[in-house]
Amino acid sequence: MDSQNDILLGVTMGDPAGIGPEIVAKLLCSRLEPGVGAIVIGDAGLMRRWVNAVDQNKKVLEHRSFDVGRFEPETVNVLHVGPSVDGVGVGEIGAAAGAASMSYNEMAAALATDGLIDGVLTSPVTKVSAKLAGYNFVGQAEFFADRAHIAEFATVLMYGRFWAALLTTHLPLAEACRAVTKEAVLGKLRFIKAHEGGLGRRNIRIGVAALNPHGGESGTMGREEIDAIRPAIELARREGIDAEGPFPVNAIIAPPYDGRDFDLTLALYHDQVVARMNMNETTTLTLGLPFVRTSVGHGSALDIAGKGIADPGALAISFTHTVELARMRRANMRASDA
Repeated sequence: MDSQNDILLGVTMGDPAGIGPEIVAKLLCSRLEPGVGAIVIGDAGLMRRWVNAVDQNKKVLEHRSFDVGRFEPETVNVLHVGPSVDGVGVGEIGAAAGAASMSYNEMAAALATDGLIDGVLTSPVTKVSAKLAGYNFVGQAEFFADRAHIAEFATVLMYGRFWAALLTTHLPLAEACRAVTKEAVLGKLRFIKAHEGGLGRRNIRIGVAALNPHGGESGTMGREEIDAIRPAIELARREGIDAEGPFPVNAIIAPPYDGRDFDLTLALYHDQVVARMNMNETTTLTLGLPFVRTSVGHGSALDIAGKGIADPGALAISFTHTVELARMRRANMRASDA
């Protein structure tokens, strides 16, 4: 880690055909808070072009290997990795773009696994391009889980102070509803409790959402609350897990509740909680990895790539969240070692 920084994050450049290089340049041309450093993992030439477009006075330093002793403050430090992006068309889907973007993730996973950086913030990748390059993962979370050799993880969405874990993620709604079983809910509660340190929490309090309207209305509008969710919560509580619910969605997720005063809400399917969040202000955390890994909420926006109009605000929010998580994780590790 850079001796000048208490936190050093790796920020991937994302899809070189998308807005990733632009928003990363705009973010890092702004002043970071004291004690926080960043290393861009991507193509140095492309990053230099975007940094020059944003701020001609900002220096870009290319690194061919990771050596914190060579990092320079007030500079956009770029660890140059991956294949050439010279043939990548701006705004276009293609295997070359996919291969480049995933090579940045490969390096980020390796650096984080070796403890050389405090966390990874990934810029948007175009999934179709990644698959054309041979990366057959549902998303970036699955890729990082594979590289970390873990079989289970949880997706946590962070929207301001409203944080929510997902029981199911990218499933058709009918399948997601069938996946709401006592075993699944209990397993997810156990997983969250076991990995609460990754959220910077101790003695975490979890509010569990209901599946059916009005919480099922005593079984008249569905029995999942009676047969699966409530029994899972009761078993979890017997194991010392501080979980409550199930709460009707309008009483825990919808404003003004926003998770009530729980540390975390367990939502049962993707859109149950995403519909409440502004994804341009939401950070996605992959919980269960041996390192902090987050991503920005929006996609690679191929339609506006290269136009210089991309807004870095979402990336800035995710950067702040990632710093916060990295600091809390380090504090918890120190407490555990004491």
